[in-house]
Amino acid sequence: MSTFGLATPSRFALGAAWLARRMGGSRPAAAPPPAGGRKKPVPTAARESVDLRQPLRAMSQAQGPMLARLGIDFNLFLPDDPLLVFAIPDELHALIGDIVGVATEVLQPDTTLHVMARIDGGHAVVNWCDTGAGTQRLAAAFSRPASAADDRIRACQAVVSRHGARIYTAPSPLGDGCLTLRFPLQGRYGTRSSGFL
Repeated sequence: MSTFGLATPSRFALGAAWLARRMGGSRPAAAPPPAGGRKKPVPTAARESVDLRQPLRAMSQAQGPMLARLGIDFNLFLPDDPLLVFAIPDELHALIGDIVGVATEVLQPDTTLHVMARIDGGHAVVNWCDTGAGTQRLAAAFSRPASAADDRIRACQAVVSRHGARIYTAPSPLGDGCLTLRFPLQGRYGTRSSGFL
């Protein structure tokens, strides 16, 4: 019988022990990256053409009664023509809902919340203006976030930023100091090929 066949396993064991000492017990190398050397991108929610009047109507129907119970009157003015923006529908509905949520936290009874949607140049614009005793509280809350509404305001700002939109205080047809939400109209910036959004 050949001694080579018997000696091979022990030589292998000695070699493995020597290699382990030499490497100092280091951890095995990380798994190689996937083919192509890049991680797959995390899919994002799909943007689509949305008529901004739709979430505003839905908000009026869903949250109008709640505003009334709080003593806040609500007026909604919508144009006849669609306000098409390229957006994530769920985020757009959440944005409108969060703005109303801030209103419920900062407005007092016997206040009227006026909301007007319109086209201004290449943008769909929604103005929010509260009238009643004292200063306009909704715009002030977004300018100087109060602790009670801070989480909702941050959520609004995050959605606006992801969509290349803006939310700020400005004069409007409803008066001075209105909270203004400004989205690029789909025909101007919101095409799938533009990469703007």
